[in-house]
Amino acid sequence: MSAAMSRAWRSRRRVVAAAAGILAAGLALALTGPSVGPASAAEANTWGTFSVDGAARAYTGTMTLPGGFPATSFTSTSRQATVVSGASTWQSAGTPVGAVYGSSKGRPYLNQRPNADNPTSPAITTYTFATPTPASGWSFVLGDIDADQATVSATAADGSAVPVSDLGFQGVYNYCHQAGGPSCDAANLNDLPTWFPATGVLRGNTAGDDTEGASGWFSPNVSLKTLTISYQERKGLPVYQTWFATKTFSPSGTVTVDGTPTGGIQLTVRDASGAVVGSPTTADDGTWSLPGLVSTSGYTVSAETPPGATALDPLAFDTLDADTPGLDFAFTAPTVAVTGTIETDTGEPASNETVVFTPDAGDLPATTVTTDDAGAFTADLFPSQRYTAVIGDATDQPIRFTAPAASGSLDAPLVQTPPPVTSTPTPTPTTTPSVTTAADPSVPELAMTGSSPAGPIGLGVLLALGGAGLVVRARLRARR
Repeated sequence: MSAAMSRAWRSRRRVVAAAAGILAAGLALALTGPSVGPASAAEANTWGTFSVDGAARAYTGTMTLPGGFPATSFTSTSRQATVVSGASTWQSAGTPVGAVYGSSKGRPYLNQRPNADNPTSPAITTYTFATPTPASGWSFVLGDIDADQATVSATAADGSAVPVSDLGFQGVYNYCHQAGGPSCDAANLNDLPTWFPATGVLRGNTAGDDTEGASGWFSPNVSLKTLTISYQERKGLPVYQTWFATKTFSPSGTVTVDGTPTGGIQLTVRDASGAVVGSPTTADDGTWSLPGLVSTSGYTVSAETPPGATALDPLAFDTLDADTPGLDFAFTAPTVAVTGTIETDTGEPASNETVVFTPDAGDLPATTVTTDDAGAFTADLFPSQRYTAVIGDATDQPIRFTAPAASGSLDAPLVQTPPPVTSTPTPTPTTTPSVTTAADPSVPELAMTGSSPAGPIGLGVLLALGGAGLVVRARLRARR
């Protein structure tokens, strides 16, 4: 191999190796996904999302929060309502609300204007919750309150007005000039709105000047059925922004029956209003969890009762400050003492045999006993449960029966099923039809010598071909 060829060959090997490495990396990424660190207890995306439909002064929409928060719809008489991405304006982790819920960067918010640009034409936006909200664990933010004002009110589950103090006003701040926050308020005004608790009004600066970042936030401390924002202009062409957020944590536990982890058991989690917020099912190892419930109190979890087990009461829990593990259901399944005898398929006592009683309900454990000389046994079985008994390793000869509802003797012996009969099919004989070849009258009949004429004919053909080859070779030599 020349040096040039060697270099080209090595170059091709390097290209192929590099391509194989890239392909392997791509396949690994496609199969496993990007590397992600462990999730924190609180869910990362705790900020609400919005949808808007309709037209000016007749908008409808939805607001969605994670963690089993009630489905939320809204109506608005705003002359303009849009959903903004949150890519250029957000609540950073440095704001008071961000310190609780994390940054809202990249999470949408609702941007609205008044019904008309004058002080007497407010836009009324009412959020209606499908079920009453949790009494804690969530917040809302009204941003860019400067040349305008917003009046906040709410109703309780029974339709009564909620006192302003229960709206949970937390304070005012400016989301500009915060660590990790958006670039805004170039004039460095650090404008702040003012909260009037007697009237529930969040009002912008006294001069009514258009600024940036002036905000107030609320964390209601009672359950709400509706939340209403009446927004009006004081000067110019103002807009305001609305965010919703919630903190979430996870409950978890284990379900066992007589100490054995039990899979396939459904649990039901309800909030303080009784609404179902989750229905997890236990894994094969008996564990269950429900990711991301709104951080509040008043939850209950119940577990369906496994077959043959005694029912257990629901467990109460909260998710106020952290995940809530240890919500375990330790069921017990009372048994009855059953005595009886077992016979083999030939009618003989199944003497001194190991017998395994397996309940059809897969969540219940099997019972193993050994019969005595007379084929008698005593076994603790689950009452009224359907069982399959197997003598030794004769799994193809099961005994099917139902355990009695109370302790006692079986009315009749348990008789082993006869072994399955397998028959070997008799092969059908095959015959080879004889072939008769008609004689060709044009070929003279050879004398019978006791050998087949095919042999000499084949040999003759081979000799003829050999001769032809010698002739051709001789002619080639002559030409030289």
